[in-house]
Amino acid sequence: MVFGIILTPDNRSKAYIQKLLSSHIFPDVIIFLNNNNISEKTYSNEIIEISRKNGFDISKSVKNTLNDNDLVYTEFDFSDINHPDLINFIKKNRKEYYIFTGGGILKNEILNSGVKFVHLHPGLTRKYRGSTCFYYSILNEGSAGVTAFIMDEGLDTGDIIYEKIFEKPQHRFLDEIYDPHIRSEALLDIMLQNLLNKQDFKKQDICEGKTYFIIHPVLKHIAIINCIK
Repeated sequence: MVFGIILTPDNRSKAYIQKLLSSHIFPDVIIFLNNNNISEKTYSNEIIEISRKNGFDISKSVKNTLNDNDLVYTEFDFSDINHPDLINFIKKNRKEYYIFTGGGILKNEILNSGVKFVHLHPGLTRKYRGSTCFYYSILNEGSAGVTAFIMDEGLDTGDIIYEKIFEKPQHRFLDEIYDPHIRSEALLDIMLQNLLNKQDFKKQDICEGKTYFIIHPVLKHIAIINCIK
């Protein structure tokens, strides 16, 4: 499978690239959007141990992972996914698919750059669209889904590649570990099952689902309690 990946210095990208490499899956083009104003966080032994049990090491930076594995990558000193320099680079290094690991809305110019962008959304879009959906799903159902789709102009409305449901975690680190873990596990399934080459994608019914917004701290706390009690 020929594909590119766009990484950022966050836990999601750590999980994506570490798990891909552990499965001997190597992106053909690696882009690292590295805003140098963002310093690497320090984590407790507890969260590091739990991250390792979930298949990645939260204490290891994206850049160190790339360098330690002698991977060739192109680094930009900005985080804007719609930056003209990034768009020009993608047009020159055109692959059919790029895995999009970061946040932000892709605007028309980059969506029309001649490649398809794959996003892994932490919610089943037929039920949960928008932000922090895994919290709402845990509250409602005791589990959370991931939907992988081809990005388009809408909010979580692109053609579906793959869906998977995960049980709620037995720890409190939902943002730091659970969210990156379930997305990266779905990505591995896509790659190992060669789903991008098969292109058996499904159109979404954009009338389905409800759009959620960043969860209130009280509801977030209740969801976390549901995971650790």
